[in-house]
Amino acid sequence: MKYDVVGLGNPLIDIFFNVDDPFMSDLKLEKGSMNLVDVSRQEEILKKAIGLKKSTALGGSCANTMAMISQLGGKSAYGGKLGDDELGTDYENQLIDLGVTSLLKKQDGSTGSTIILVTPDAERTMNTHLGMCVNYSQNDIEPEAIGDAKYIYVEGYLWDTPTQKEAVVAALKHAKSVGTKISMSLSDSFCVERHKPDFQNLLDKYVDLVFCNDAEAQIMTDKSTTSEQLKALSDSVEHIVLTLGKKGSVVYNNGNITEINAIEVEAIDTTGAGDSYAAGYLYGLTNGYTEEESGNLAAYCAATIVNQLGPRYNGDLKAKVHQYLK
Repeated sequence: MKYDVVGLGNPLIDIFFNVDDPFMSDLKLEKGSMNLVDVSRQEEILKKAIGLKKSTALGGSCANTMAMISQLGGKSAYGGKLGDDELGTDYENQLIDLGVTSLLKKQDGSTGSTIILVTPDAERTMNTHLGMCVNYSQNDIEPEAIGDAKYIYVEGYLWDTPTQKEAVVAALKHAKSVGTKISMSLSDSFCVERHKPDFQNLLDKYVDLVFCNDAEAQIMTDKSTTSEQLKALSDSVEHIVLTLGKKGSVVYNNGNITEINAIEVEAIDTTGAGDSYAAGYLYGLTNGYTEEESGNLAAYCAATIVNQLGPRYNGDLKAKVHQYLK
């Protein structure tokens, strides 16, 4: 296979600010939420953040996962739509520099961006203007790349616009027809609330492996305990990865349950924690690791990311992980 994983998602430039709780209150923002905003709302947030230290990075949930798979030594590719602008060129160059094959398309307009507000408790609140992401269409998918992958991985955020939904469903149908395994992240509890019926349809018809946290699983299944959530999800999906924060995570695969311990670190910024977990697990799964080994690697990747600012590990992640596995 040419690729371990082909990912489809919203390519977004991330803009980070460290803020305090009053900053959040003044803007009436709920901590930990993912908010789709228009240009005027983004300008309002940026105006209030004048004077605060700012950093930027290649972002988007699925892009974070594909980048880390590459950093681990895996073969990944990434598709989505950028604006034909300076930010779009910068984004694609960063992606390629990280070793990810670009399946990105461009269109006249602005590249999407996310303002990420990080509070002292390490919670991150995301405010996203999707830009040209919303125009990703069936004509933009690359069937040959999907057929050359062990897994396709899609983010739940793509269900916020009709054109993207049509594109991803077409990609999933093709993946199923050529035998490429399908994995999906539920992405965010607010996203699950918006699209629960659609997500249930995807789990029933297409998905082989689902990634979610306990809050997303509770909304998806209407169940409050981990065992009940796994049972409900397993009616639709054979392979489930359920993360439980500081309690670790649980992997379910065809009736077998594996508990994974969390790795305790000081959380500086939780941005990209779930994306990094998915990267570690998918890398392990596509490179001959057991569920337990993949889960332990995933936990280590997530712990590594929350112990720093931003979703990208700056250094030789492959060497760091090799040392950990020894």
